[in-house]
Amino acid sequence: MRKYFIWILLAVGALFGLLTTFYGIAVFFAVMAAAVVCGVILSDYERATYILGAYSVIDFALRSFSDFLGGIWDELFLILLIALWGFKWILYRKEEGFKMTPLDLPVFIFITAMVFVLIVNSPDFSISLEGFRAVVQYVLWYFIVIQLLRTEKGAKNLCMLFILVCFALALHGVYQYIIGVEMPAGWVDSKEAGVRTRVYSILGSPNVFGSLMTLATPIAVSFVFSMKRFKSKVFFAFVSFVMALSLLFTFSRGAWIGFMVAAFLYVLIKDKRFLIPIVIGAVFLIAFVPSVSNRITYMLSSEYIESSLRGGRLVRWLTGIDIVKANPFVGVGHGHFGGAVAMNHGLSYLVGISVHKTFYMDNYFLKTAVETGLLGLSAFVVLIYQIIVNCVRTIRITFDKSLKELEIGIFAGLVGVICHNFVENIFEVPMMTSCFWTLTAVMMHLWYLSYKKKQALV
Repeated sequence: MRKYFIWILLAVGALFGLLTTFYGIAVFFAVMAAAVVCGVILSDYERATYILGAYSVIDFALRSFSDFLGGIWDELFLILLIALWGFKWILYRKEEGFKMTPLDLPVFIFITAMVFVLIVNSPDFSISLEGFRAVVQYVLWYFIVIQLLRTEKGAKNLCMLFILVCFALALHGVYQYIIGVEMPAGWVDSKEAGVRTRVYSILGSPNVFGSLMTLATPIAVSFVFSMKRFKSKVFFAFVSFVMALSLLFTFSRGAWIGFMVAAFLYVLIKDKRFLIPIVIGAVFLIAFVPSVSNRITYMLSSEYIESSLRGGRLVRWLTGIDIVKANPFVGVGHGHFGGAVAMNHGLSYLVGISVHKTFYMDNYFLKTAVETGLLGLSAFVVLIYQIIVNCVRTIRITFDKSLKELEIGIFAGLVGVICHNFVENIFEVPMMTSCFWTLTAVMMHLWYLSYKKKQALV
């Protein structure tokens, strides 16, 4: 049935393309490409999830072409995948319906808490709704991806595409460092020495780019161990090296911290003997690369602390804590302080006798507490804890060695991004949040497959 279905779709696409010839060759090829993509997806609905592996470049390309299209494409794609999920139920009735995992309930509780805050505390409902959407919308990728993935091969292919896309961005990042790409003066403190540039590829921010490399590098390393052919191992070792190098050139201290946690966690699970070379490599890097050592030592200096208390992270964190103390239960409302939505609307907030214009809180956990109170923060912390716990469970029950390697890499990358969120608002970036929840869904999909195998053996 799939064979005939794809040919019918391709024929319809070709006919429609010919009919649009009068509007130009570009429209013809666009329609043909859409028909082919639809045919491929409908012949195997699992492949639709692969598109999320290339989220970063698709988002950049569409935003470069049209701000309007770039702003709505992910919402439209989410709706398309929901429709595809319904299509799966109709055409593939013999397959499983709704797949349930241990993470479903924590995700549902988190969304419920966010809905409760939206209902009871929305000083400006339109802003609150926008802030709510920015938090909840990208969590929905988890439910959709896990329902559309159906095989181990599909999970691997999605991760493979994600790594190859990140590899291309990493190569671009290294190129930017070689040519010394220009950067705003505010990206480096005037008292820091040795940092001639910070790379960001197509993402516009070295911190976001560094977080993406933190997420992707452990997964690339996992492919080194899971590949059977020597050439493939060498290729992914090179990919991992380029990604780590590009991460280094971001000079994002938060991403470095996240990556070190991810690397430590990876070797702790994989083989503790790798801890010694990692520590030696880190010491060597700090000791013999002045730009890195200056960036780290300055962060620990009294000058940095004084500067941060005047207008940096520390004063922002203290302000955020004061706001939480004044609004402990449900915060100030979604999108009303500390994040992108509040910044876009130019909001301010009265703290004591001082009016503070909103800013990026540079700590997503604190930003969550400010906007949704201890209720929202508790739900978020429980959700993060459950992600970590269930990732560990997935690794423990997986029998296949190559899958276990992949799971360790994904787990380490997810934890690295979680740690980065303690010093940045990384989950404010749609691309990063979408990648995070997509890979979380991959982990729980692999849990589901391993759990079924385990039950079959009982």
